[in-house]
Amino acid sequence: MARIEKIKIQNFKSHKKYSLNLEKNLKHIIVYGKNGIGKTNLLDSFTFFSNTKGLRGSSLSEIYPVEETNKLNTKVQILLTSKNDLYNFSYEIICDENKLKKIVSLDNKNTSIQEIKNYINFVWLSPYMDKIMYEGQTLKRNFIDKMISQNDKCFSKSIITFKKYAQERLEILKKSKDRKWLDIIEGKIAEKIYEVFNIRRVYAEEINRLINIKLNKFRAVQIEFENDLYSKTNDKVSVLNLFIKKLKELRHLDEVSKRTNFGINSDQVIFVDKKNNLNTDICSTGEQKSCLLTIILANCWKLKNNNNDFILLLDEATSHIDELNFEKLFNEVDKFDTQIWYTGINKKMFQVIENKGFFIHLD
Repeated sequence: MARIEKIKIQNFKSHKKYSLNLEKNLKHIIVYGKNGIGKTNLLDSFTFFSNTKGLRGSSLSEIYPVEETNKLNTKVQILLTSKNDLYNFSYEIICDENKLKKIVSLDNKNTSIQEIKNYINFVWLSPYMDKIMYEGQTLKRNFIDKMISQNDKCFSKSIITFKKYAQERLEILKKSKDRKWLDIIEGKIAEKIYEVFNIRRVYAEEINRLINIKLNKFRAVQIEFENDLYSKTNDKVSVLNLFIKKLKELRHLDEVSKRTNFGINSDQVIFVDKKNNLNTDICSTGEQKSCLLTIILANCWKLKNNNNDFILLLDEATSHIDELNFEKLFNEVDKFDTQIWYTGINKKMFQVIENKGFFIHLD
C-alpha cells in the first residue's frame, strides 16, 4: 500500500513549521479544523510533487507565507512507502538568476517530477476543480492530459516533443522560410499530433469502460473527443496528410500570430452526463461535481489496474457529495488499497470511518 509515513514542512503557505508521523496501519487520513487553518495547504504541499502548480494552480512565489517572501527557505519532505520500499522525497525553492526554481530530490539526489511519477502519483479532487466541467477547452484538455500522463509515462514526452518541433517550425517561419525544412518538420509535427490524439481517445475509451463496469453507483458520465481532421475510421496515412496540409495552409497565419494554430490543442473535449444526455457545460452545479468525482474515481481504477501506486487527496470531499452519500464514496475508495486523505471542517462529517481513520486536528 502506498502511504506517507512522515511529513516535514517549512514555510509552505500557512505552514511555517509542521511535522507529523503517521500510523502505518491506517490508510484513511482525516485533516479537520476551522476554515482558513491550513487543511488544504497541507494537502497542497504534497501535490507539488506531481506538477508545477499544485492543487490550487499556485506559482512558486505564492507558496511563501507573506511575511517570509524574501527568505528562500521553503522546503517540504515526505517519507513515503511505495511498492514495499521506503523513499525520501523532498523539494525546496531556490533563486537562480533572479528566477524562483523548485529543486526536487529523491533520497537526497536531484531528480524530476516525471521521475517521481515512476514511484508515486498524487491524485486529487478539490472545489477548485469544479470549473473543469464548464469553463473552456484548455482546462478540460489539461485535466485529461494530466491523468493520461499518470498512466502513460511516454505521453508527457510526446507533448514535450510536439512543443519542441512546433517552436522550431515557428523559428523557421520567422527567419529562413526554408520550404524543404518546413516540409520535414511539419511531417514530424503531424506524427506527434496523431500520436497524442490517439492516446487521448484510447484513454477515454478505457475510462468510459471503467465507469460502466466499476462505478454504476455513481453518476454516469462519458468522455468524448471531437476534431474535424481526425477520424478513427480513416487510415493513419490519410489523417497525417490532412494534418500536413492544414499546417501548410496556416504557415502565414502562424508566422504573423507567432503561435501554432493547429496542433494538439485543436482537440475538443466533451463530458457528457449520461443520465440527462447533456454536455456537462449546461448541467447543474451538483451534476457537474458528481460527474467530476466519477471521472477521478475511474482514473484511480485505471491506475490500480495498471499497478501504478497513487495517493488520493479529497479536499472538502463533502462539497462533491452530501453526507448521506459519503459512506458510498468511502466504500469505493477503500477498494483502492492506498492512503486516502480527506479534509473537512469537523470530525462529525467522518463518523462513518471514525474507527478506520487517523484524525489530524489543525488549530
